Amino acid sequence: MRALLPSTLLALAATLPAQDLLVRAKTVVVAPDTVLTDGRFLVRDGKVAYVGSDVPADAAAKATLVDCGDAVVVPGFVLAPTTLGRDGDLAEGALPFTPDLRAAEAFDPWQDELAKLPRAGFTAAVLAPSPRALAGGLGALVKPGASGGRVATADLHLALSLTAAARNPERPPTSLMGGVDLLRSAFAQAKSAAAAGPDVAVLRDVLQGGRKVAIAADALVELQAALDLARDFGFEPVLVGARDADKALPRLVAQRAAVALAPLAPEMRRAQLELPARFAEAGVPFCFSGNPEQTRLSAVLAVRHGLDRQTAWAALGRATATMFGAAGQVGALRQGCAADFAVWSGDPLDLGSSLRAVYVDGARVHGGQPSAAAPAASSTAAGGR
Repeated sequence: MRALLPSTLLALAATLPAQDLLVRAKTVVVAPDTVLTDGRFLVRDGKVAYVGSDVPADAAAKATLVDCGDAVVVPGFVLAPTTLGRDGDLAEGALPFTPDLRAAEAFDPWQDELAKLPRAGFTAAVLAPSPRALAGGLGALVKPGASGGRVATADLHLALSLTAAARNPERPPTSLMGGVDLLRSAFAQAKSAAAAGPDVAVLRDVLQGGRKVAIAADALVELQAALDLARDFGFEPVLVGARDADKALPRLVAQRAAVALAPLAPEMRRAQLELPARFAEAGVPFCFSGNPEQTRLSAVLAVRHGLDRQTAWAALGRATATMFGAAGQVGALRQGCAADFAVWSGDPLDLGSSLRAVYVDGARVHGGQPSAAAPAASSTAAGGR
């Protein structure tokens, strides 16, 4: 028999099904409201196939066991809107209004900022256009990987900005009022049946409820303008930054707005540190933004100032995924979601806990390899709920 060429062997290998993984740990956080003791889940083709007692015995017996011992396994964190350090590449300098531009087209799968995410427990990020543009375009869901990152969802949300960064004395808008007027005119035109074009199509998706909208706004006057725009054109915004959100809390509740909060820091005034707890009590959805290290610290500080741990867990991933329309993909270890998870020595909301390993789509991208055996065999038949 003639020997197969290496290229032929590689092609054949690519067609073979990947080995299932059976992940087992003392604590498995499936979602913030679902925690399993002595839990387990089965990973197949990069997704969570079965959880707890739903794992079939025959599948468990054939799978490769990833035994995390006494560790805490949690869904990978999801970073709220970020340019991943490429602010200049994610804004059209000459044009303030480009709602149809796609951040995914400027995505660099090998950039350092993306590769650093797993080191802090993050397995996905909402890549957003720069807030320097009034209407910067469409965000994307991106993920790191062992051999480069990838775009998981190319068209995620429309990014608008009413911050000072979006105003420019050399081109419109030069003022907040000018920016608001421009956006109002554009949305009004999109409501017209006669209007057409790719930018109109994006705005029309918003008006028809088919696309999320994130508006960068910090000062109270910017927040009020953003909420007025959302009210008048019938959408529920995600407010990014929202420095003065405590002053607009009743309107946030009334308009069912969500907030991607700016990072918390120990030196902040008490009212700012207690704001996440106030949001939770009022029912305002929120997540934490900032760089990865700031995000986890923000959640820890919020817990120390009255926020319950379940909501803090959600604010690190599940809430972000929900707010930006990616809840079926990331932020949980439920059946059908991507097998993105982190292995911690303890509760990640305790700063003494250390990160042991991170997996994206079922593949390890950071940390050491927990004890593994292939197949899992009968030792995994029990355990997990």
